[in-house]
Amino acid sequence: MRQSRNIIGRMSLRRQIEMGLAATMLAIASWSVPGIAVAGDGQLARLYQLQAAFHREGTVHDPVNGDSAAAIVQRIRDMLSLWTDDGSINLQVGGALDGTYSGQGDPDDPSTCPAPSGDPTNRGTLCTFFKYVAGSFQPANKFVSLAPSYLTEFSVHGNTASIYFECHFFNVAINPATGKPFWTQAAHLGFDGSASKVQGVWLFSQATVPVVGVPVP
Repeated sequence: MRQSRNIIGRMSLRRQIEMGLAATMLAIASWSVPGIAVAGDGQLARLYQLQAAFHREGTVHDPVNGDSAAAIVQRIRDMLSLWTDDGSINLQVGGALDGTYSGQGDPDDPSTCPAPSGDPTNRGTLCTFFKYVAGSFQPANKFVSLAPSYLTEFSVHGNTASIYFECHFFNVAINPATGKPFWTQAAHLGFDGSASKVQGVWLFSQATVPVVGVPVP
């Protein structure tokens, strides 16, 4: 009987977390794709969808157990698919791994996805950044990425667009003291960059990533 109650308790906890994450993802969708985005020729809508995909891949897919190594590799590949072949990130958060990461790579190929170098002008590839630097893809973390719509801006110029949005990461790990899920602030980062239309598909082309404050309406 005690074992049954424990199983039910764990199932209930998992259900609570899944329901909370589902509500969060619904909020992300509602924040990231305002009704105005469907107006005109649909370019803004596609840019909002690109941004939503960025936050989806930057969010843990299994908030209870954490993503498996294979799931993380797939998330990295899906994230890389959102970038042009020569895409680049300039990380400027005041950390030891600040610098430029550029070009594609394969998370299973050390020659194209090496550990960060000591040269801030060429730390490695985008794959390097997401595999070794970005907190969302580290196995110990269970991050959810949120983006307030009122701080999101797109400006289309033909086949290019300027982009600004923010990523507010929260860790949804289990509190070891209570055994219950709790949200703690992990990082607040900006994305100040651009996108290019490649064969009719919008892709990120470059971004500067600084630390930003907690959003206040």
